[in-house]
Amino acid sequence: MRVKLGYKNKLVELDGETVYVFDGKLYSAPIREVVGYYVKGTGVLPESVRAVAADVARFLMSTGEVEWFSSARAQYGEIPG
Repeated sequence: MRVKLGYKNKLVELDGETVYVFDGKLYSAPIREVVGYYVKGTGVLPESVRAVAADVARFLMSTGEVEWFSSARAQYGEIPG
C-alpha cells in the first residue's frame, strides 16, 4: 500500500513497510518501529518521524491494517473504550 498523508509543512508517505518523512531532510523508518513508538512511547526514531507516529498509527487502525496494538493500548487505559 502506498499512501500520502497531508501536512502543511512536511511530506509523509507510507510505502510498503516504510514511513518516509520529508521535513527539510528525508527520514525513513519501518512502519513497525513507528507503530511501536506510538504504543510504547520509546524507540530510536528521528524527531520528524516521532512527530507523525500517532497519525500513522491512527491511519493504519482506520484501514484495518494494524489491529494488534489497539487492544494493548486500551488495556492500559490509553484508549477510551
